[in-house]
Amino acid sequence: MAEPRSLSEPGSRVTSMDISDRPATSRSKKNTPGRLARTDRITTAWLVAALAVMAVGLSTKNVLPQPLWTMIHVVTLAVLSNAIMQWTWFFARALLHLPAQDKRAGRDATARTIAFNVVLIGLVAAMWTANVWGTVAGATGIGVVIAWHGLALLLASRTKLGNRFAVVLRYYVASAAFLVLGCVLAGFLTVAMFDADAPAWLLEAREGITVAHALVNVCGWVGLTIAGTLVTLWPTILRTKMDAGAPARAVAALPWMSAAILVAATCAIIEWMPGVGIGLLGLAAGLAFGVSVPMIASARAKGLSNYATWTMAAAFIWITVGLGAVAFHAFTSMSASALRAANLPWLPIIGAGGLGQILMAALAYLMPVVIGGGPAVMRQGMAILEFAAPTRVMLRNAALALLTASAISGAGSLTAWWVIVLACFAADVAALAIAGIRQVRTGRTAKRVISARLHVPTQAAVPPNASNSSAPTNGVNNDQPNL
Repeated sequence: MAEPRSLSEPGSRVTSMDISDRPATSRSKKNTPGRLARTDRITTAWLVAALAVMAVGLSTKNVLPQPLWTMIHVVTLAVLSNAIMQWTWFFARALLHLPAQDKRAGRDATARTIAFNVVLIGLVAAMWTANVWGTVAGATGIGVVIAWHGLALLLASRTKLGNRFAVVLRYYVASAAFLVLGCVLAGFLTVAMFDADAPAWLLEAREGITVAHALVNVCGWVGLTIAGTLVTLWPTILRTKMDAGAPARAVAALPWMSAAILVAATCAIIEWMPGVGIGLLGLAAGLAFGVSVPMIASARAKGLSNYATWTMAAAFIWITVGLGAVAFHAFTSMSASALRAANLPWLPIIGAGGLGQILMAALAYLMPVVIGGGPAVMRQGMAILEFAAPTRVMLRNAALALLTASAISGAGSLTAWWVIVLACFAADVAALAIAGIRQVRTGRTAKRVISARLHVPTQAAVPPNASNSSAPTNGVNNDQPNL
């Protein structure tokens, strides 16, 4: 099958996939997609909220209810999960060539997003008030919505998995299964935390279940989604061809990576910490084989040249460093509680350096393409996103490196470095907003100009006293523009 054309630039060379919203079906009016629901605005709202929450949580103590839980989940559940639900269906549309009227990627996806966020707000409220059954109900609701999401992806892709690009959707289905498992573990944790009558065995297993919950959610739900997306998105951002062996590598690595996560989570529950380390090393090996090798091959072929590529490369490095640190702590910790304590300083570094930068890099490339408007309009949006790009990338990652040094030395996090990191993310959000507004306005102006040119009345060029007999007799109605 011929590789789909990238719409990033006119005349660009063939790349890994077509990320246009337009389905590869008939161009008739029936198949032309209407205005898509802007569920990305929900992600943007949560992103702004996350910046505020992180700023408050990192600079104060005990101001936020359940501060550690809130800071972690506003990033992983609110920001990243909303982004995952939106963009996995965006890629499914392109990779599976879904028709414009496909309800699973349109109406149903919007319904899932709305339901997810309603349940999420209820979950946060229940956690803040230590309501055990409200929290269990919230975790169950999240699991149900994500199970629906994964099942819909599976049903949509079951006849197209032979497509060598669509195989990465298997990562999305597997990642959804891991979040459902994480929600089950969350239910047990909630009872252990808030229920005075919780059984003794559950109280004893609480620390191990907490570590397992984090592993299946971060490594499974978020990690596998990122890994599957990078297989096709990375060469697309580089505007180069995907490595020929990348799809096969990705398919071969997925079972091993999934098994490694399950091993790590199971060993965490039984509190055999070396087993957690072994599982994480297996995950790292799968990432290296299935994702890193093709990424490096694509980067060597094209090179890094813009904000999105440099930021995504930096993010992948931070994910690798963080995974290595957690694995090291697993081998050196005697219990799940010791492992949690050792990893606590690393959580915000992994979140900001790895997961946060992955999201910013992806949005920096995808937003101008999705908004569209033509090459000239897209270049205006891209120019805003590229403003002071080297400075933003270097400042954020230098501050993260200093924070890492503080975590290794045990000196504690320095507020000044976190101010720089959060300021860089705030600059990214502002640049995305300004670029989006500029691109939309410029696109509308261009459409009005074209429309005005097309609708100039034909009779205006005919002298007022001219005879009707001089009109053309070729059967064309000259009162309407001939489009």
